[in-house]
Amino acid sequence: MICRQVVLAFAVITLCFAPSVVRGDDLADLRAVFDKDIRLFNAHNKDAFVASAHDDIILFGILSPFAVKGKEALRQLMQGYFDDHVRVMFTPVNPEFFVAGTSALAWGHYTIAEQPKVGPRETIHGRYTFTYTKVDGKWLLVAMHLSPLQGY
Repeated sequence: MICRQVVLAFAVITLCFAPSVVRGDDLADLRAVFDKDIRLFNAHNKDAFVASAHDDIILFGILSPFAVKGKEALRQLMQGYFDDHVRVMFTPVNPEFFVAGTSALAWGHYTIAEQPKVGPRETIHGRYTFTYTKVDGKWLLVAMHLSPLQGY
């Protein structure tokens, strides 16, 4: 029994402290993909934005009251959102990045400046998390979560 506990403890310690399989350029690559995603969004280039996403992408947050699943659903959501606005500018504030093997996160605060076709301009402040996965050597956006901060 004690031997089993020692082996189990060693396995847990090994997993916790084992170096993750992260190449030195993964973080730089992730930052570049994130920056590109933001540029495509701000350019209202929904087709290129959606094309660079994972097939099973999930978006949840202020752009839709329900989780949007898959590229086609995301394309339709983006089309409707951009059709309703003259201009939308997503500005990440102090983005942070983390890479763990073939998974990665970009997170931080944002400001979205919206100029709808009908109604007054609006500025929204919030938090975001973009989750990426590495498939065939390429970072793909697999999940986006945008949540507004109240009281701004």
